[in-house]
Amino acid sequence: MSNAGSLCGLLLYPLAVEPYVPLSWQWRGFAAGLAVYASLVWAMARGEAPAEAQGRKDSGGAQAQVPNLRLRVSPLWVLLPGVGVFLLNAVTAHLTLDVMPLPLLWAALLGLFLLSYMLGFSAWAERRLGLLAALALAAAGLAAWAAWARRGGGQGFLLGLAAGAALCLAGCLFLHAWLYALRPPKGGLTLYYLCNAAGGAAGGMLASLAAPAVFRTVLEFPVCVAALLAAAACFFAFRLRGGRRAAGVAAVLAVAVLGSYAFFAPRAGDRPVVYRGRGFFGTVEVLEAKARTAAGEGVVREFVHGTTVHGVQALIPGRERMPTAYFTPDAGGYAIAAHPRYRSGGPMRVSLVGLGVGVMLCYAREGDYYRAYEISPQALAVAADTNLFTFVSGCPARLDIVLGDARKGLERELAEGAEGYDVIYVDAFTGDNIPYHLSTAEAFGLYFKMLRPGGVLAVNISNWHLDLEPFMKAVGDRFSVPMLGLRTRDDFARLGFAAKTVVFCREPEGLAPPPATAAQIDFSRVRAMPRLPEDARGSFVGLIRMR
Repeated sequence: MSNAGSLCGLLLYPLAVEPYVPLSWQWRGFAAGLAVYASLVWAMARGEAPAEAQGRKDSGGAQAQVPNLRLRVSPLWVLLPGVGVFLLNAVTAHLTLDVMPLPLLWAALLGLFLLSYMLGFSAWAERRLGLLAALALAAAGLAAWAAWARRGGGQGFLLGLAAGAALCLAGCLFLHAWLYALRPPKGGLTLYYLCNAAGGAAGGMLASLAAPAVFRTVLEFPVCVAALLAAAACFFAFRLRGGRRAAGVAAVLAVAVLGSYAFFAPRAGDRPVVYRGRGFFGTVEVLEAKARTAAGEGVVREFVHGTTVHGVQALIPGRERMPTAYFTPDAGGYAIAAHPRYRSGGPMRVSLVGLGVGVMLCYAREGDYYRAYEISPQALAVAADTNLFTFVSGCPARLDIVLGDARKGLERELAEGAEGYDVIYVDAFTGDNIPYHLSTAEAFGLYFKMLRPGGVLAVNISNWHLDLEPFMKAVGDRFSVPMLGLRTRDDFARLGFAAKTVVFCREPEGLAPPPATAAQIDFSRVRAMPRLPEDARGSFVGLIRMR
């Protein structure tokens, strides 16, 4: 019943509370609920003694005799819940590499985890342990296949979520059903549940604290699959006999080989990794390959955050400052190249919300001023390393790079009366891991306040999993600012990616016409999202592409 209550709370928050209830009300409601809970516990503690204890008191107050149990503690009381919690954390980390960590996502996974306890701790599950072990193996195979597909790029939201959800539910259901089958007699349940809690805490700390410090990638995901396979192998070895045991162990080995191949085997076209790192904001890699471009042949380096490419540089003499990826002149670069001050040769003031490796610095000139905000120390370290990329080191403009949160920095600039910008370019929405506080009505109000007259606010909305056009339409409607949307296609000969860029400008007549290579987004056919997210409440759940 307690797990059912937790499940209801988890589903209630992202669907009914977060989008509609202001944060201040949420805090007050939580405080009130906690007070009610504490009052109920206090009332129960002061209530009448249980009938059984009252009966002993009435019979003469004799001391209750506690049976002398010689309880044999099983290591599985700790290991099984530990593997389950580790699996939950690892699946969540794996999915949120490139999928927005909405409360809906982690609530769904944690809900499945709670459901596995509710179903696993039952006689029904205990009688079907062999079937549940087989389902866990099938889920591990599905996760391996999804990981293989994910490495190819372009994976839809539902495929990755389905594989992770299946692994979380089936794997944890098997582990918890086995754990239930190992329960001791009534007198040993206190120690049994204490071991369960200790194992879960250990698994959570290993996945949340130790793994990010030890692994440079989300290696805990294949580790959790391997741990689940080891648990299934132990189950078949302990519980089955004869041919059934051999078949079970063979199935485990088959899935283990498949999973290992999916995670670690090289694929055709895999590029050498010249740098790999991991931090609070995820994993970063720098890949290198030889390529033939319109500028000639040479080495091309890609900066990958999670599984999304955020920057490309062609290390070809004379072409190192060629704009690439989402920042070509018909995409993100249009915001600067089309500005009248840029076309007249006047000095520009540009703010970059999200530096990446600094591809947008290709448009910087002597006399310009660029201020870039980057919140990830790992990304900044890569951008500043001249052995990896040279956009930052070769920037001819005066450049200030701020390691920290862009919204706080812009708010500080506004409070200090700093000069506005000709262009503010927001590149925080590409990898689907959207920072909520950079995408609220208050955040966009701040961006518009920090623009000079005739200034341009440009937003990169290239995104696989979220349809951000309704979001941009809502921004334009809220602030009554003319907007222009540009859509480009892949142009690998020039290292350009398919991109969507939205440009807001109160004086659009001063901008140069869009390049012919970019198609314009018809926002008259786009329906704005019903409510633009605000600091107090809002949600992007409705923008998820369910494909």
